[in-house]
Amino acid sequence: MRCSASWANRAPGSEPRASARGCRSASSRALKGAVRFRQIGVLALLLALAPAAPAAAQDPPTVQSGEDGRESAALTVYNNNLGLVRETRRVTLPAGASVLRYADVAQQIRPETVYIRDTQDPAAFAVLEQNYKYDLLTPSRLMELYVERDLSLVRVNPATGDEETVAATLLSTGSAPNAGYGYGYGYGYGYGYGGYAPPSYVDPYSAVYRTGEGITWGDVGRPVFPDVPPNFVSRPTLEWLLDSPRGGARTIETTYLTWGMSWSADYVLVLTDDEKHGDLAGWVTLRNDAGLTLHDARLQLVAGDVNVQQPYYPYSDMLFESGGRSGGDYYDGNIGFQESGMFEYHLYTLGRPTDVSNKEQKQIELLGADDVPMTKKFRLEGLSYYFVGEYAAPIENLRTDVYLEFVNAETAGLGIALPAGVVRVYKADQAGAQQFVGEDRIEHTAREEKVKLLLGQAFDVAAERRQTDFEMLSSDLYETEWEIKIRNRKTETIVVEVLEPMAGDWTIVRKSHEWVKESARLVRFDLTCPPDQEVVLTYRVRTEY
Repeated sequence: MRCSASWANRAPGSEPRASARGCRSASSRALKGAVRFRQIGVLALLLALAPAAPAAAQDPPTVQSGEDGRESAALTVYNNNLGLVRETRRVTLPAGASVLRYADVAQQIRPETVYIRDTQDPAAFAVLEQNYKYDLLTPSRLMELYVERDLSLVRVNPATGDEETVAATLLSTGSAPNAGYGYGYGYGYGYGYGGYAPPSYVDPYSAVYRTGEGITWGDVGRPVFPDVPPNFVSRPTLEWLLDSPRGGARTIETTYLTWGMSWSADYVLVLTDDEKHGDLAGWVTLRNDAGLTLHDARLQLVAGDVNVQQPYYPYSDMLFESGGRSGGDYYDGNIGFQESGMFEYHLYTLGRPTDVSNKEQKQIELLGADDVPMTKKFRLEGLSYYFVGEYAAPIENLRTDVYLEFVNAETAGLGIALPAGVVRVYKADQAGAQQFVGEDRIEHTAREEKVKLLLGQAFDVAAERRQTDFEMLSSDLYETEWEIKIRNRKTETIVVEVLEPMAGDWTIVRKSHEWVKESARLVRFDLTCPPDQEVVLTYRVRTEY
């Protein structure tokens, strides 16, 4: 509207009324128009930005990685039910955010120990989040998640034999699901103390349903589920949310610790006829119950006491103590285990790749040495309380222990650190057949150290001891005199070491044979015993308390 007011002829302080009203009306309409224009502009801007919101909320793409993408694998096994898995896989990552679903990991994995990296470019991606999915698809778990959801019951008509489908709602499984409550269990799935909780079991006959007929349970039909919940996985899976500045094919390396792997050393020692030498073979017994299979893996073993913080109820090695030894093949030494030092432990590296399968006990040759010098010793050990009491009758039928000793020396064909394990000793009989003569466990033994094996007790060496005098000189001073008889019924001369543990402040005041002070409270007499003869040792000791 055009304003026609004449400002030229107006009086001071006055204004043309009719024309002023017209101008005010025009100004008001112009202001309202401007406001409407701004509102339309803001609305247009919001509409222009609206499509971007749903795009930002979309889930990032998922990249699947399984055993088929594995390029290499390495496994380090410790003595204490622990394994270190290192593997590389080839994956193709999109640019930006993506989810890498990493399947075929150990069921006993410790997720807090996982480390992932690009083997060539450390800045290839950033890890925003890591999840371990262990809720595996089982019938019992499926029943638990379908409580208060609709499903179908398939029944068989007993008259016709035809199947009938009935709509139903699962009201209860009739069983309480197991729960770990966040404590008392290590990581993993389905191995008792090795998992968050033992897998639950749902009895299908205990489930309660609502059908058109009412509430029912028992043998009411086979439940059929319309779909699978999205959080289920077919096998334990690691899942990472990654941010990659640029996409492309990548070689990634993952490293993690897992329970359920252990190894031990077993040795076989075959004596010569004169028992002065022996052939020693060492074997590694590897047990894998971690829920993981690795093909063509580089295998390393760590011997030593590695400190590991166990969960409240650690996965016990007793779970793996299965039956006897399985057979193994001998391999040339250059592709067997090579020993080297690592920190305060010893590392044994197998010189060839090998398959390590789940639920398997594998044996591999560790070492072999021929003609190792051996020393057999006979020992008769006393007791310290002999010297403070009075004995009326002789102590008869004492048994003499038989020991076999050798030095872990390089000059004997050994000279490498021997892991702890059991040494089983054999000797051929008169017909040439090998017979088992005893076994003993050794601890981790460094090179050039002595190995002592207690094999049993001598059949043809008889011993007895008799207290010939007991005198109490004061309330805390005693003198006792002893007679020890040893009869050798073998066909060769032997040396018997008589070890006498002393008590209090002691002094040997009289003796028939020379003695050696082994320690502050241990005396050793070396008695040479010819065949079919009796050797008598006598000595008197003063003891003060």
